[in-house]
Amino acid sequence: MTFFLILLTILLIQFKDVLRLSQVDNTFYDFYMKLALPVSAPDPNIALVVIDDGSLQQLGYWPWRRAEHSHLLEHLDQAKAVGFDILFQDHNPAYPQDDLTFANAIQKHGRVVLPTIVRLNGSTSSVDQPVAPLADSAAELGFINIYPDPDGSVRRIILTASDGEKTYSHLIPAMLQAGGETKIANKLLSTTPSEYMINFSGPPDHYPTYPYSAIANGLVPPEEFKDRYVLVGAWSSGLGDYYPTPRSWEDRTSMAGVEILANALSNARTNNWIKPLPTWLVITLNIIPIYLVCLILIRFSPRKAFLTTTALWLCLVGLDWALLQFLEFWLPISSSLVVMMLAYPAWHWRSQETVLRHINHELSVLSAQDSALRLALEAKAPTETLPARLSFLHRGIELLREAQQRREQTLRFISHDMRAPQNSILALVSLQRSGEQALDETQLLSKIESYASNTLELVNNFMDLARAEAMEIEFHDVNLGDVMADVYDDAWSRAKTKHIDVELHIPDEQLYVHGNATMLRRTFSNLVDNAIKYSSINTTVHCTLTHEDNYAVVSIKDQGWGIPDHLQPTIFQAFNRAHSTAEDAPIGSGIGLAFVQTVVQRHRGYITLESEEGKGSTFTVKLPISEETEEETVE
Repeated sequence: MTFFLILLTILLIQFKDVLRLSQVDNTFYDFYMKLALPVSAPDPNIALVVIDDGSLQQLGYWPWRRAEHSHLLEHLDQAKAVGFDILFQDHNPAYPQDDLTFANAIQKHGRVVLPTIVRLNGSTSSVDQPVAPLADSAAELGFINIYPDPDGSVRRIILTASDGEKTYSHLIPAMLQAGGETKIANKLLSTTPSEYMINFSGPPDHYPTYPYSAIANGLVPPEEFKDRYVLVGAWSSGLGDYYPTPRSWEDRTSMAGVEILANALSNARTNNWIKPLPTWLVITLNIIPIYLVCLILIRFSPRKAFLTTTALWLCLVGLDWALLQFLEFWLPISSSLVVMMLAYPAWHWRSQETVLRHINHELSVLSAQDSALRLALEAKAPTETLPARLSFLHRGIELLREAQQRREQTLRFISHDMRAPQNSILALVSLQRSGEQALDETQLLSKIESYASNTLELVNNFMDLARAEAMEIEFHDVNLGDVMADVYDDAWSRAKTKHIDVELHIPDEQLYVHGNATMLRRTFSNLVDNAIKYSSINTTVHCTLTHEDNYAVVSIKDQGWGIPDHLQPTIFQAFNRAHSTAEDAPIGSGIGLAFVQTVVQRHRGYITLESEEGKGSTFTVKLPISEETEEETVE
């Protein structure tokens, strides 16, 4: 699972653009930027001259005559370089001399950079340049294309563009060239790739601006721009190109293009870009938390693992924010965050599968070792959920515990109940040999016969219970009325010796059950015999067979001693007797009712008890009716 999660992380990083995870990274990036530490002051070496609404009111509707730009340059003669974020691609037929006037002003200034637009179409390209007089006069030309991310926000800037044969420079390195910082400009142009992440110094309107009209009218002294880079661009809402940025806020959602250029120019001069990490390092740093999560999942409990994984998830986000704020490195972590969220359910899914396999194996081993356990487990509908299988396993453990208790009871039974008659026989033999208190032959044989018969009855009862629990039973359609008639015939003579009446009530219809006639006969004989044993003279035992829904119902009711309430829950357990301590209690092993319940359960039936001490007991057995009875009922 660890290998799978790490492999999934690597694949998500490699295909993050296809899977739209880059948008998730951009969301985190913008969130970090909004939670940035107090913003730094804008670069004092950069000034923005903006065409704002006030300038439009004073100088008239746009576009202005290019002679106005000539007057502007006269007041910016001390600037280190002047860059226009205004396109001059067309001649003005109304004022044909203005282009020449503006070109002369540009040439006189000597450090003016004019914009171009580069259009790349595969291996071909085209460039929209200023009109010829202006392009020839400019110190440098540079394209001003801005490439927003798919969500429309500007986070990056491309400083070079190439069609394979010719390379074009952006306005930023062009201004550095014009301003004399050739070394910085050449480094920017030679670096591959040429895409840089802009480290915005603040939200929109963070840079101070100078109105175009104020400078043109001489209201701002030329010394204000001495040795400064000046960017001239539109600021009015009706003219400017505005883009969302990571620093955008609800009250100021977009930043003017000229201010984006100012931030990029500042980053270029100070090499203060946001630096993306190389792919191999991104993969490594994303794999580390995944490995930690796997260690957490294998060592901690599910609850602790969930809490610790959540804490690690939050720590990773916090560390990523700190890496961006203090070291200015950008680490995309969406892939590891997604895998960390998938790790918990995936890991525990595999854990449950492993536990299920182990439980099923243990249940199979237990069932193979103990046929009674196998039959008990098969009686429940099999399900594959972990709670259900755990319930099965717990049931198996309970059955094994019960089997252990039965073994201990069996040992006590053998050591006491079965050994007692044998010891009595040995004592009689010893007395007979010694000659003292010797019995005559008739008495001796009678007592030995009695003790041997008791032992044989105990052994038979014990063996019957063992066979009922363990052996494979052959089932056939059995007429339950015939079985009850045989039971009645067997019990009649025993009942008469105690002056007890046995009444049998059988319906006219024939009720068939799918079962074993011998075991059913023995089952109901045990119930009737118990009713006779624990009934007083001149009472009646009622045996009734009825039809209820899809069950044949046998009810055996006596007027005997009854069973105390506190003994009723355990009366069907082996070796448990209700009146074992009574002086006149009949002799018994406590196995009979255990045998009865086992046989009834093997026949997919139910047995219930209703009893009141001193008033008698009623045992009710319900057995499913076979298809033969149902067919006769339909006919």
